[in-house]
Amino acid sequence: MSTVTIPLAAAAGILSFASPCFLPIVPAYVTYVAGDQRRDSRSVRLRALGQASAFVAGFTLVFVSIWVLLGAIGASIADSRGILRIAAGAVLVVLGLHLAGWIDLALLSRTLRIPVRPRLETTPSAARSFVLGLAFAAGWTPCVGPILAAVIALATTTGSVGEGIVLLVAYSLGLGLPFVLVAVGADAIARRMAWLRTHQRAVSTVSGVFLISVGFLMITDRFERLAALVPAFGL
Repeated sequence: MSTVTIPLAAAAGILSFASPCFLPIVPAYVTYVAGDQRRDSRSVRLRALGQASAFVAGFTLVFVSIWVLLGAIGASIADSRGILRIAAGAVLVVLGLHLAGWIDLALLSRTLRIPVRPRLETTPSAARSFVLGLAFAAGWTPCVGPILAAVIALATTTGSVGEGIVLLVAYSLGLGLPFVLVAVGADAIARRMAWLRTHQRAVSTVSGVFLISVGFLMITDRFERLAALVPAFGL
């Protein structure tokens, strides 16, 4: 696996967290998962950490399962890898143009959103948070879909389904880590969220350019050149 792909997948997860359609629902999910308690004691923070981690594990399982299914299909048509790489790159370019706001694809603007109403009288639990993570992945995949598609496209360039799983886990951790930090009461992350909300247009543009760049690199089969720009981090 290229040393560039794991940190790139994690960065893609962070971009998904900062996306305009995901960021506004974070407070509601945090309240639903961790409860509406002041997280200023160690015991409360630890409970919030466990429940938020269960939530992240839930949507990670769904994202990895999507890749395992697609990876199994891809392995059966490995002889067409070159054609699939070009097609995937072209799709990423189109998704990037949409995400940046330069074209409008109405289908991608529709999101199946699962309403979440915090029930403060219900004690949060890891099991409930895990199930909520599963529901989140099913309901909000169209929201994070373009960037998730980029990571899945990266996974197609790896040598095995297992290596692709590593990339999907890295993406999920990038998406989930800011959520966990907010859940345990990291004030600095909350302030960054406020900044991101006021710069949603810029975040969308950066995300779109990211997808377009990855798409062109895949089409031209020069993705490995990114390795010269991103440190290996010992991976």
